[in-house]
Amino acid sequence: MTSKKYSKDSLRSYLQLRLAIWLEKHSHTKRKFTIIDVWFVILLSINILSLLFMVSEISISFKESEKLLFPSSLLFWWIDFVTEIFGANDYSLRGSCIAIHCCNVILLYMIGRLYLKKPSDSLFLVAIYMLLPGINFSAILLYESGFIIFMLLLICYIHLRYKRIPYILIFAGGLLNLALSVLFIALGIYAIRHKKTKTFIACIVGFGINMFAYSSDIGGTPSAHFLDALGELAMLFSPFLFLYYIYALYAGVARRKDDTLMIYISVSGLILTLLLSFRQEINIMNFAPLCVVGLPIMVFDFFNNMRVRLKIYRLKFKVRIFIICGVLCLETFMIFGNKLTYLFSPKPNFASNYYIAKDLAHILLSSNINGIKIQDHKLALRLNFYGINAGNTYCLYSDTKHQTKHKGETITIKYLGVVVARYTLVKNNACRI
Repeated sequence: MTSKKYSKDSLRSYLQLRLAIWLEKHSHTKRKFTIIDVWFVILLSINILSLLFMVSEISISFKESEKLLFPSSLLFWWIDFVTEIFGANDYSLRGSCIAIHCCNVILLYMIGRLYLKKPSDSLFLVAIYMLLPGINFSAILLYESGFIIFMLLLICYIHLRYKRIPYILIFAGGLLNLALSVLFIALGIYAIRHKKTKTFIACIVGFGINMFAYSSDIGGTPSAHFLDALGELAMLFSPFLFLYYIYALYAGVARRKDDTLMIYISVSGLILTLLLSFRQEINIMNFAPLCVVGLPIMVFDFFNNMRVRLKIYRLKFKVRIFIICGVLCLETFMIFGNKLTYLFSPKPNFASNYYIAKDLAHILLSSNINGIKIQDHKLALRLNFYGINAGNTYCLYSDTKHQTKHKGETITIKYLGVVVARYTLVKNNACRI
């Protein structure tokens, strides 16, 4: 018995020693917790609070409620599972996207600490990332882009930190989504450059499997959407930032000869997105994450171009980044403060599909009404998420369509003191639905 105990302890000690040696050998950096990390935690906390505030302001959209009712992807199966456990509310609905967003920010920060020259550069990197309109959309709306970004950043982090290509992760991730086929393209280019024939052949096979599995996403009558895709990318990135991003990728390839997986994925992703847009309309929220991976390259290029010059010649670079960040902050403010537009006009704005349903449901539930008849099937499906089911006791009419035909209790939805929607609630005996 004693000898067996010693053998188990010896085996455990041996495995722990081997793990420690492997980490010591392959780890790119070891460091202590610094003031920069404290500022990062503060920045991340502010970002999370702002996202939670936005979640409290918006409602589930018709498309989201439809996909949740008939889940056809891993994301909506998971969200359906979460809402079953924690209840049907906006925080359980969008909590998974915010959680994966936090993981992405942490991964990007760690990549910045490895890739960028100064620790403070990493703070600038994550601040830019948090301000991107597309990132804010993916953090609070039910898109798969956050999970795609996580997969790409994790692969890039492993490559930077341990100087190893995570083949298993690349091939597993590359088969999950059409957009992730770019992993096979990027790794194939890497294999050609480093003369790895077996890796290149494996990439061709993996890319072929991806194309076969998701061939239904590529089809239909050919139609050019290049300008549409370019405009959507510029909107999700911010126009000036997107232009500088393209320049930074060119500089990374042509001048600095960057040999990280980040540059291969970023360039391949941008080219693949634009090439596909020549043929058909694409889901830009699935393809935009392919470009986000290159943000560290852009930040490195900016600070490198500025620091190689004397201080008296750095002004134009500071003005350039000030304009880019100013426009980015303005766009972010418009996203989080979009309800302010109702002060100028009660007409629906770009976020109107995510409003009214929750507020209307709360008013009905406060009146002990949990079942209604309604003509608008889209609104009915959204209300169903908040506990308002189909019923026969009451009917709900939108006053925009039935201003004088029905008499009953008037329900008004106000934002910032402005009436944005008005409904009439009538008893069943007066219904005409």
